[in-house]
Amino acid sequence: MAFFPADILERLGRARRNGRLPHAMLLTGPPGSGRSHLALEIAALVNDTTATEAARHPDVHRLEPGSKSRRITIEPFREFCEPFFATSFRPGATKTGIILDADRLQLGAANAFLKTLEEPPANTLFILVTANPALLPVTIVSRCAHFPLRSAGAAPLEGSAAAVAAAAGEVLSAPSGRRTGAALRLARRLQHALRESRESIEEELSAAFKAEKKRLGDTAEEEWLKDEEARLKALVEARVLGVRQQLAAVVAERTADVLRARHGLGALHFPALAGESQTLAGRFDDAELLRVLDGAAQLRLFLDRNVKEDLALEAGCLALARP
Repeated sequence: MAFFPADILERLGRARRNGRLPHAMLLTGPPGSGRSHLALEIAALVNDTTATEAARHPDVHRLEPGSKSRRITIEPFREFCEPFFATSFRPGATKTGIILDADRLQLGAANAFLKTLEEPPANTLFILVTANPALLPVTIVSRCAHFPLRSAGAAPLEGSAAAVAAAAGEVLSAPSGRRTGAALRLARRLQHALRESRESIEEELSAAFKAEKKRLGDTAEEEWLKDEEARLKALVEARVLGVRQQLAAVVAERTADVLRARHGLGALHFPALAGESQTLAGRFDDAELLRVLDGAAQLRLFLDRNVKEDLALEAGCLALARP
Protein backbone atom coordinates (compact mmCIF):
# COMPACT_ATOMS: atom_id res chain seq x y z
CA MET A 1 0.00 0.00 0.00
CA ALA A 2 1.36 3.41 -1.00
CA PHE A 3 0.80 6.58 1.03
CA PHE A 4 0.37 10.23 0.17
CA PRO A 5 2.90 12.45 2.03
CA ALA A 6 0.08 14.13 3.97
CA ASP A 7 -1.14 10.72 5.18
CA ILE A 8 2.34 9.82 6.42
CA LEU A 9 2.69 13.11 8.30
CA GLU A 10 -0.75 12.67 9.86
CA ARG A 11 0.06 9.12 11.00
CA LEU A 12 3.39 10.18 12.47
CA GLY A 13 1.85 13.16 14.24
CA ARG A 14 -0.68 10.85 15.86
CA ALA A 15 2.04 8.33 16.76
CA ARG A 16 4.11 11.10 18.33
CA ARG A 17 1.21 12.33 20.44
CA ASN A 18 0.64 8.76 21.65
CA GLY A 19 4.32 8.20 22.39
CA ARG A 20 4.60 5.54 19.66
CA LEU A 21 7.02 7.18 17.22
CA PRO A 22 9.19 4.53 15.48
CA HIS A 23 12.97 4.55 15.86
CA ALA A 24 13.47 4.10 12.12
CA MET A 25 11.50 4.76 8.93
CA LEU A 26 12.00 3.74 5.33
CA LEU A 27 10.71 6.17 2.68
CA THR A 28 10.63 4.65 -0.80
CA GLY A 29 9.40 5.80 -4.16
CA PRO A 30 10.61 6.57 -7.68
CA PRO A 31 12.76 9.61 -8.53
CA GLY A 32 10.66 12.76 -8.35
CA SER A 33 8.25 11.38 -5.74
CA GLY A 34 9.43 13.87 -3.12
CA ARG A 35 11.14 11.43 -0.75
CA SER A 36 13.91 13.77 0.36
CA HIS A 37 11.60 16.73 0.99
CA LEU A 38 9.21 14.54 2.95
CA ALA A 39 12.12 13.40 5.12
CA LEU A 40 12.76 17.06 6.01
CA GLU A 41 9.06 17.60 6.70
CA ILE A 42 9.10 14.63 9.08
CA ALA A 43 12.19 16.01 10.81
CA ALA A 44 10.36 19.32 11.14
CA LEU A 45 7.27 17.61 12.53
CA VAL A 46 9.10 15.78 15.30
CA ASN A 47 11.14 18.86 16.20
CA ASP A 48 8.33 21.46 16.10
CA THR A 49 9.86 23.51 13.32
CA THR A 50 9.57 24.03 9.56
CA ALA A 51 11.13 22.00 6.75
CA THR A 52 13.37 24.95 5.83
CA GLU A 53 14.61 25.30 9.41
CA ALA A 54 14.94 21.51 9.78
CA ALA A 55 17.59 21.51 7.02
CA ARG A 56 19.92 23.42 9.36
CA HIS A 57 18.54 22.35 12.74
CA PRO A 58 21.28 21.23 15.20
CA ASP A 59 19.33 18.05 16.06
CA VAL A 60 18.79 17.06 12.42
CA HIS A 61 21.68 15.34 10.64
CA ARG A 62 22.00 14.15 7.04
CA LEU A 63 24.18 11.53 5.39
CA GLU A 64 24.53 10.79 1.70
CA PRO A 65 26.97 8.91 -0.56
CA GLY A 66 30.46 10.29 -1.00
CA SER A 67 31.31 12.18 -4.17
CA LYS A 68 33.89 9.73 -5.54
CA SER A 69 32.66 6.24 -4.74
CA ARG A 70 28.99 7.21 -4.44
CA ARG A 71 28.83 4.80 -1.51
CA ILE A 72 28.28 5.35 2.22
CA THR A 73 31.34 3.91 3.92
CA ILE A 74 31.96 3.03 7.55
CA GLU A 75 33.91 6.13 8.68
CA PRO A 76 31.42 8.75 7.46
CA PHE A 77 28.65 6.64 8.94
CA ARG A 78 30.35 6.56 12.36
CA GLU A 79 30.76 10.35 12.28
CA PHE A 80 27.11 10.67 11.33
CA CYS A 81 26.06 8.54 14.35
CA GLU A 82 28.11 10.36 16.99
CA PRO A 83 25.58 13.18 17.68
CA PHE A 84 22.84 10.67 18.43
CA PHE A 85 24.70 9.45 21.49
CA ALA A 86 25.40 12.98 22.72
CA THR A 87 23.17 15.51 24.49
CA SER A 88 20.59 17.03 22.17
CA PHE A 89 20.59 20.75 21.44
CA ARG A 90 17.11 21.19 22.91
CA PRO A 91 15.68 19.19 25.84
CA GLY A 92 12.96 16.85 24.63
CA ALA A 93 14.04 17.05 21.00
CA THR A 94 13.83 14.06 18.69
CA LYS A 95 17.28 13.80 17.18
CA THR A 96 16.68 12.95 13.54
CA GLY A 97 19.06 11.27 11.10
CA ILE A 98 18.27 11.33 7.38
CA ILE A 99 20.17 8.83 5.20
CA LEU A 100 19.76 9.66 1.51
CA ASP A 101 20.26 6.90 -1.07
CA ALA A 102 20.36 4.44 1.81
CA ASP A 103 20.74 1.53 -0.63
CA ARG A 104 24.34 2.70 -1.09
CA LEU A 105 25.37 1.72 2.44
CA GLN A 106 28.48 -0.44 2.17
CA LEU A 107 28.53 -3.69 4.13
CA GLY A 108 30.52 -2.26 7.06
CA ALA A 109 28.25 0.78 7.35
CA ALA A 110 25.14 -1.39 7.01
CA ASN A 111 26.34 -3.68 9.82
CA ALA A 112 27.11 -0.69 12.03
CA PHE A 113 23.67 0.75 11.34
CA LEU A 114 22.03 -2.58 12.17
CA LYS A 115 23.72 -2.56 15.58
CA THR A 116 22.47 0.98 16.14
CA LEU A 117 18.93 -0.10 15.26
CA GLU A 118 19.12 -3.06 17.62
CA GLU A 119 19.85 -0.70 20.53
CA PRO A 120 18.73 2.75 19.32
CA PRO A 121 19.60 5.86 21.36
CA ALA A 122 16.71 7.45 23.21
CA ASN A 123 14.62 10.10 21.46
CA THR A 124 15.97 9.41 18.00
CA LEU A 125 14.42 8.86 14.59
CA PHE A 126 16.35 7.54 11.60
CA ILE A 127 14.80 8.13 8.16
CA LEU A 128 16.16 6.02 5.32
CA VAL A 129 15.41 7.38 1.85
CA THR A 130 15.80 5.25 -1.27
CA ALA A 131 14.33 4.41 -4.65
CA ASN A 132 15.76 0.88 -4.38
CA PRO A 133 14.67 -0.75 -1.11
CA ALA A 134 15.40 -4.23 -2.48
CA LEU A 135 19.13 -3.42 -2.25
CA LEU A 136 18.95 -2.84 1.50
CA PRO A 137 19.66 -5.77 3.85
CA VAL A 138 16.45 -7.46 4.97
CA THR A 139 17.64 -7.18 8.58
CA ILE A 140 17.56 -3.37 8.28
CA VAL A 141 14.28 -3.17 6.38
CA SER A 142 12.57 -5.37 8.97
CA ARG A 143 13.44 -2.87 11.71
CA CYS A 144 11.95 0.11 9.87
CA ALA A 145 8.40 1.35 9.47
CA HIS A 146 8.08 1.23 5.67
CA PHE A 147 6.18 3.99 3.86
CA PRO A 148 6.11 3.66 0.05
CA LEU A 149 5.24 7.06 -1.42
CA ARG A 150 2.30 7.59 -3.70
CA SER A 151 2.46 10.53 -6.09
CA ALA A 152 -0.20 13.20 -5.74
CA GLY A 153 -2.89 13.31 -8.41
CA ALA A 154 -4.20 10.62 -10.71
CA ALA A 155 -1.89 7.82 -11.76
CA PRO A 156 -0.56 8.54 -15.26
CA LEU A 157 -1.66 5.89 -17.75
CA GLU A 158 0.94 5.64 -20.49
CA GLY A 159 3.45 3.26 -22.01
CA SER A 160 3.49 -0.24 -20.57
CA ALA A 161 0.97 0.64 -17.86
CA ALA A 162 -1.55 1.78 -20.49
CA ALA A 163 -1.06 -1.40 -22.53
CA VAL A 164 -1.45 -3.62 -19.47
CA ALA A 165 -4.54 -1.73 -18.28
CA ALA A 166 -6.10 -2.13 -21.74
CA ALA A 167 -5.30 -5.85 -21.79
CA ALA A 168 -6.76 -6.29 -18.30
CA GLY A 169 -9.92 -4.52 -19.48
CA GLU A 170 -10.14 -6.97 -22.39
CA VAL A 171 -10.13 -9.88 -19.94
CA LEU A 172 -13.03 -8.31 -18.06
CA SER A 173 -15.02 -7.46 -21.19
CA ALA A 174 -14.51 -10.78 -23.00
CA PRO A 175 -17.41 -13.26 -23.11
CA SER A 176 -16.92 -16.12 -20.66
CA GLY A 177 -15.96 -18.53 -23.45
CA ARG A 178 -13.19 -16.24 -24.70
CA ARG A 179 -11.85 -15.00 -21.40
CA THR A 180 -9.02 -17.56 -21.27
CA GLY A 181 -7.60 -16.30 -24.56
CA ALA A 182 -7.79 -12.70 -23.34
CA ALA A 183 -6.00 -13.72 -20.12
CA LEU A 184 -3.16 -15.32 -22.09
CA ARG A 185 -2.86 -12.15 -24.21
CA LEU A 186 -2.56 -10.17 -20.98
CA ALA A 187 0.25 -12.51 -19.89
CA ARG A 188 2.04 -11.94 -23.24
CA ARG A 189 1.67 -8.18 -22.77
CA LEU A 190 3.17 -8.35 -19.27
CA GLN A 191 6.06 -10.50 -20.50
CA HIS A 192 6.77 -8.08 -23.36
CA ALA A 193 6.63 -5.06 -21.04
CA LEU A 194 9.06 -6.66 -18.59
CA ARG A 195 11.53 -7.59 -21.33
CA GLU A 196 11.46 -4.01 -22.64
CA SER A 197 11.91 -2.63 -19.12
CA ARG A 198 14.90 -4.86 -18.42
CA GLU A 199 16.61 -3.82 -21.65
CA SER A 200 15.98 -0.14 -20.94
CA ILE A 201 17.20 -0.38 -17.34
CA GLU A 202 20.34 -2.30 -18.32
CA GLU A 203 21.12 0.27 -21.02
CA GLU A 204 20.57 3.21 -18.66
CA LEU A 205 22.68 1.80 -15.82
CA SER A 206 25.44 0.62 -18.14
CA ALA A 207 25.71 4.11 -19.63
CA ALA A 208 25.85 5.66 -16.14
CA PHE A 209 28.57 3.21 -15.08
CA LYS A 210 30.67 3.95 -18.17
CA ALA A 211 30.30 7.70 -17.63
CA GLU A 212 31.42 7.37 -14.01
CA LYS A 213 34.44 5.25 -15.03
CA LYS A 214 35.39 7.88 -17.60
CA ARG A 215 35.03 10.67 -15.03
CA LEU A 216 37.24 8.88 -12.50
CA GLY A 217 39.80 7.80 -15.10
CA ASP A 218 42.97 6.35 -13.60
CA THR A 219 41.79 7.15 -10.07
CA ALA A 220 39.13 4.41 -10.25
CA GLU A 221 40.25 1.62 -7.94
CA GLU A 222 39.89 -2.01 -9.00
CA GLU A 223 37.97 -2.87 -5.84
CA TRP A 224 35.52 -0.03 -6.52
CA LEU A 225 34.99 -1.22 -10.10
CA LYS A 226 34.17 -4.76 -8.98
CA ASP A 227 31.95 -3.50 -6.18
CA GLU A 228 30.08 -1.12 -8.48
CA GLU A 229 29.60 -3.77 -11.18
CA ALA A 230 28.09 -6.15 -8.61
CA ARG A 231 25.89 -3.36 -7.27
CA LEU A 232 24.62 -2.41 -10.73
CA LYS A 233 23.75 -6.04 -11.45
CA ALA A 234 21.72 -6.18 -8.24
CA LEU A 235 20.19 -2.79 -9.04
CA VAL A 236 18.95 -4.03 -12.42
CA GLU A 237 17.16 -6.92 -10.72
CA ALA A 238 15.72 -4.65 -8.04
CA ARG A 239 14.37 -2.15 -10.57
CA VAL A 240 12.91 -4.86 -12.81
CA LEU A 241 11.24 -6.31 -9.73
CA GLY A 242 9.80 -2.87 -8.99
CA VAL A 243 8.40 -2.61 -12.53
CA ARG A 244 6.89 -6.07 -12.20
CA GLN A 245 5.18 -5.10 -8.96
CA GLN A 246 3.86 -1.88 -10.52
CA LEU A 247 2.39 -3.72 -13.53
CA ALA A 248 0.77 -6.34 -11.30
CA ALA A 249 -0.72 -3.45 -9.33
CA VAL A 250 -2.13 -2.00 -12.59
CA VAL A 251 -4.02 -5.27 -13.16
CA ALA A 252 -5.41 -5.22 -9.61
CA GLU A 253 -6.37 -1.52 -9.69
CA ARG A 254 -7.99 -1.87 -13.12
CA THR A 255 -10.31 -4.51 -11.68
CA ALA A 256 -10.83 -2.56 -8.44
CA ASP A 257 -11.91 0.47 -10.51
CA VAL A 258 -14.83 -1.55 -11.90
CA LEU A 259 -15.92 -2.39 -8.35
CA ARG A 260 -15.56 1.27 -7.34
CA ALA A 261 -17.63 2.36 -10.35
CA ARG A 262 -20.30 -0.21 -9.47
CA HIS A 263 -20.73 1.41 -6.06
CA GLY A 264 -20.56 4.99 -7.32
CA LEU A 265 -17.18 5.84 -5.82
CA GLY A 266 -15.62 8.76 -7.66
CA ALA A 267 -11.97 8.20 -6.70
CA LEU A 268 -11.01 5.87 -9.57
CA HIS A 269 -7.37 4.91 -9.93
CA PHE A 270 -7.54 5.34 -13.72
CA PRO A 271 -10.04 8.19 -14.35
CA ALA A 272 -9.24 8.17 -18.07
CA LEU A 273 -10.96 4.77 -18.23
CA ALA A 274 -13.97 5.81 -16.15
CA GLY A 275 -16.43 5.26 -19.00
CA GLU A 276 -15.22 1.74 -19.67
CA SER A 277 -15.19 0.98 -15.93
CA GLN A 278 -18.80 2.15 -15.65
CA THR A 279 -19.85 -0.05 -18.58
CA LEU A 280 -18.12 -3.09 -17.11
CA ALA A 281 -19.65 -2.39 -13.70
CA GLY A 282 -23.07 -3.11 -15.18
CA ARG A 283 -21.97 -6.54 -16.40
CA PHE A 284 -20.77 -7.98 -13.09
CA ASP A 285 -22.19 -8.45 -9.64
CA ASP A 286 -20.08 -7.96 -6.52
CA ALA A 287 -19.36 -11.66 -6.09
CA GLU A 288 -17.99 -11.94 -9.64
CA LEU A 289 -15.79 -8.87 -9.24
CA LEU A 290 -14.43 -10.11 -5.93
CA ARG A 291 -13.48 -13.41 -7.62
CA VAL A 292 -11.60 -11.47 -10.31
CA LEU A 293 -9.86 -9.39 -7.63
CA ASP A 294 -8.86 -12.63 -5.95
CA GLY A 295 -7.32 -13.66 -9.26
CA ALA A 296 -5.33 -10.41 -9.33
CA ALA A 297 -4.11 -11.20 -5.82
CA GLN A 298 -3.03 -14.65 -7.01
CA LEU A 299 -1.07 -13.04 -9.85
CA ARG A 300 0.95 -11.11 -7.26
CA LEU A 301 1.34 -14.23 -5.12
CA PHE A 302 2.66 -16.31 -8.03
CA LEU A 303 5.14 -13.56 -8.94
CA ASP A 304 6.42 -13.39 -5.35
CA ARG A 305 7.22 -17.10 -5.34
CA ASN A 306 10.48 -18.51 -6.68
CA VAL A 307 8.97 -19.89 -9.89
CA LYS A 308 9.74 -19.12 -13.52
CA GLU A 309 8.45 -15.65 -14.29
CA ASP A 310 6.68 -16.53 -17.57
CA LEU A 311 4.89 -19.45 -15.90
CA ALA A 312 3.89 -17.26 -12.94
CA LEU A 313 2.46 -14.62 -15.29
CA GLU A 314 0.43 -17.16 -17.25
CA ALA A 315 -0.94 -18.86 -14.12
CA GLY A 316 -1.76 -15.53 -12.49
CA CYS A 317 -3.52 -14.11 -15.55
CA LEU A 318 -5.53 -17.33 -16.02
CA ALA A 319 -6.69 -16.91 -12.43
CA LEU A 320 -8.34 -13.65 -13.57
CA ALA A 321 -10.40 -15.53 -16.13
CA ARG A 322 -11.99 -18.04 -13.76
CA PRO A 323 -15.80 -17.83 -13.72
